[in-house]
Amino acid sequence: DPNPYTSPNNEGHNYFLSQNPYTLNSYAGFGEVYYNLVDNLKLTGGLRWTDDRKHFTDIPSELLIRGFGYPSTGFVNQQWDQLTGRAVANWTPKVDFTDQTLIYASYSHGYKAGGANPPGAVLLTFGAGDVSNPIHPLTFKPEFIDAYEIGTKNSAFDGAVTFNGDIFFYNYKGYQISEIVDRTAINLNFDATVKGAEVEATYEPLPGLTFHFAGGYEH
Repeated sequence: DPNPYTSPNNEGHNYFLSQNPYTLNSYAGFGEVYYNLVDNLKLTGGLRWTDDRKHFTDIPSELLIRGFGYPSTGFVNQQWDQLTGRAVANWTPKVDFTDQTLIYASYSHGYKAGGANPPGAVLLTFGAGDVSNPIHPLTFKPEFIDAYEIGTKNSAFDGAVTFNGDIFFYNYKGYQISEIVDRTAINLNFDATVKGAEVEATYEPLPGLTFHFAGGYEH
């Protein structure tokens, strides 16, 4: 290594180096429409178009390999075009036991781009029987989610009492999980579901004295 250990500049092999340089260009356009079906029922619809382009330079990590520098072994170019959106219904009925009540239901379809993983390390070998170079998944897929939620928000007694609650269900396709492998981080894809419920309440019996409660369940 032509450099002192206090000034590494990627030209030596007496230290471990893991890097995953990439360029990302992301373009998107989105819009929403609101429509009052009746006085107390509002509908919302939204769409989003996203174009993601990624350019990766594959640079294996090397240690004690003859020569200098950490050369690139290739490039990975990726592109995704996705249409996502959401739909929401807000209902504000008049009920006797609250000042204001909102009941809502929503569905949304989301997306997160995939990418490329750093290549496996290049290990020093002398002959047959040595540990082979580890192979990482070259790329990982985009992540998609379908999210469903139903909830309510309420206030009563001139705002002295509030109560909010919701139940939700998330369905993931290709959920991205980061994992440390061979001293570097790679991403893998898994399907997953999340479901649960939340409640939140406040009570203010006297000015300046407020009680709070919040709870949730998630599986």
